[in-house]
Amino acid sequence: MLASGAAITLWMIGAIYYDVCRETIWGRLLASGWAIGVISMFATWQPLWQPFVVLLGVAAVFFGWWIRQKPSHDRDWDPSVAVLPRAVGAGDAITIENVRNFEYRSLDDFTPRYETRTVHVANLQAADIIFFNWGSAWMSHPVLVFDFGPDGRLCISIEVRYRKGQDYSILRSLYRQQELIFLVADERDAILRRTKYGRGQEALLYRFNASPEELRTVFLDYVSTINSLHEAPRWYHGLCANCTTSFYRLPSRRIRCDWRVLANGRLDQALYEDGRLDRTLPFQELRRIASLTEIANSAPENGFGDHIRRQLERRRHER
Repeated sequence: MLASGAAITLWMIGAIYYDVCRETIWGRLLASGWAIGVISMFATWQPLWQPFVVLLGVAAVFFGWWIRQKPSHDRDWDPSVAVLPRAVGAGDAITIENVRNFEYRSLDDFTPRYETRTVHVANLQAADIIFFNWGSAWMSHPVLVFDFGPDGRLCISIEVRYRKGQDYSILRSLYRQQELIFLVADERDAILRRTKYGRGQEALLYRFNASPEELRTVFLDYVSTINSLHEAPRWYHGLCANCTTSFYRLPSRRIRCDWRVLANGRLDQALYEDGRLDRTLPFQELRRIASLTEIANSAPENGFGDHIRRQLERRRHER
């Protein structure tokens, strides 16, 4: 009973601070007052089931208000996620509007550039998965790069749609504070934004083992979700709707019961064990060869994607 009461109280502290008071000083005061009030109630009111029932009643009313908070497209967005992509299909051809391809001088100094690209689903033959890591052994950000051969490559990244002034916060992501975006970008933009112009994240690139048929199904799932998000926003959630769990919630995917879906800094090893990555090398050797950051940061703009893959393949043969 006490453990349940503590969990409810802690969740409400965060909801009061983030969703009621929007991270203001008043939010800290109100959340602190709530915590003190609950502790006092349990300390002075016997038997314990009575204050627990009161807590449940208050929490139920509060949760009813909280669950009705709606996501929105109408925010003061960070420029990197300000424009939603949209896809238009015509037979085998998929035209994607608002493909991000910024020209960066720094993370805060860039020329926004959005493109419209058309790909043919029949040309999709391969995909790579890139893991970006910012120093944590337990957390990373996976991104899929679809290779359409003569139509080029498209990078799709499931991300937080940040508002201006926000950065990533695990606690904030558990509340009604951030929307979800399926970002479509040129892979040079997606990689260098993180490895060169951001916080110097480490990138690992692996070829993803899947049949062309499976890749086409996954890509079309992405297209469907891109359009549904364009029509109706959804909340991002740090556990239930993040960059990894959102992938496993796509229509063609199965929910993966593996702790490494949440601790996705270890997801590459899980995919290796499943045979989704190259099993001809020991995992640690494959991981070493997959290191992309240095290669990407010095790659030429023209032919960027082909260049980084040639260099990774050369490293493999020189090991």
